[in-house]
Amino acid sequence: MDADRPTPGSPAELAPQDVVLRFLESTGRPSEARLYLDLFRSRPREQFAAIAVDANVMADAADAVVQDLRFLAALDLYPTVVLGIFQPAEAVLHARTLRRHLEEEGVPVEVLRARRRSLAVRVATCARAGAVPVVVFEPAPDEQPGERLLRLGALLGELEARKLLFLHRPGGLRQGGVLVPIVNLTTDVPGLLASGELSRKEALILEGARRLCDEGAPPSFSVAVTSPLNVLRELFTVKGAGTLLRRGARIARHDGWEGVDVPRVRDLLASSFGRTPAEAFFERTPSRVYLEEGYRGCVILEETPLGAYLTKFAVSAEAQGEGIARDLWEAVVPEVPVVFWRARRTNPISEWYAKLCDGLVRLPAWTVYWKGLEPEAIPAAIAWAANQPLDIPRGDE
Repeated sequence: MDADRPTPGSPAELAPQDVVLRFLESTGRPSEARLYLDLFRSRPREQFAAIAVDANVMADAADAVVQDLRFLAALDLYPTVVLGIFQPAEAVLHARTLRRHLEEEGVPVEVLRARRRSLAVRVATCARAGAVPVVVFEPAPDEQPGERLLRLGALLGELEARKLLFLHRPGGLRQGGVLVPIVNLTTDVPGLLASGELSRKEALILEGARRLCDEGAPPSFSVAVTSPLNVLRELFTVKGAGTLLRRGARIARHDGWEGVDVPRVRDLLASSFGRTPAEAFFERTPSRVYLEEGYRGCVILEETPLGAYLTKFAVSAEAQGEGIARDLWEAVVPEVPVVFWRARRTNPISEWYAKLCDGLVRLPAWTVYWKGLEPEAIPAAIAWAANQPLDIPRGDE
């Protein structure tokens, strides 16, 4: 076989979108890949993501990093690659190695020194020109990793980047040997630091992420720690493939529709369910509405003689996977001791619902869930839920 001829089905023969969809078919939800690809492409290239590559990863898994970046370039995505946050002594050497291998793969690269003037402008220009910007943090007298993280945060703020990935050989933060999928930087950090199970580097990442989010990062900004073998799954799937570090969502409670921007809620529900709700839904006044500050998630409740009926639990398509659903639920539970709801049996988060509830029953069209109901009230709650109007025709509720 000609060495220059691509093998059938290789990235060189497939359209860029088909590449990522084919790779992610094993997740069972290729629609997620389409969603994220469209989202990434809808914004300026420099806002896509930054990837901080650990020196140990460059030493042991540089090939995986090169293939990740090659794959992303085939999708017209050019993340800002960052070297030298924790081991700056080797950053220049690793930048040369990365550049050489990427150029051999046909991916343009520009290496930029972190102390360069107008660095953010140069990074943006590079990405928009279709090249991978590689930012190198070189050794500086008495500069600590925490200070380099602060400088990185300032750069990301100027770029308006949405996500920062730390490539870490263990693939994420762990407690008791188990991967921690999501860390709420508002509430979870003290316990993780006190556990004694984090390495010094992991503790620095955790503290750095908290500081970035505390110092004005937008609500959509997040930090993830993942393996170099799982970069694409982290970027293109709701579930991710590492540890997501994020500021807890700010949730406000409203009585009925008072103080609520109803058109924005309509857009949120349409984004979450893929269909616009019937107008009759908004003509009924709910008892409570819990809203994420940016209208990226909501819980809508209706009072019944049996307890609160959860009419809608929604997270916008682009915010799914950020942990907003968990934050909403944690805001609701202390205030609503009795709640029941229904969902289509095909609902993609039915497994999560099953973990939240005290009990459930599967009907032909719906699964009905409840929490806090007295046993004698369960049959009536099931009947109530099953007979509610269809607010989003032919969609999942």
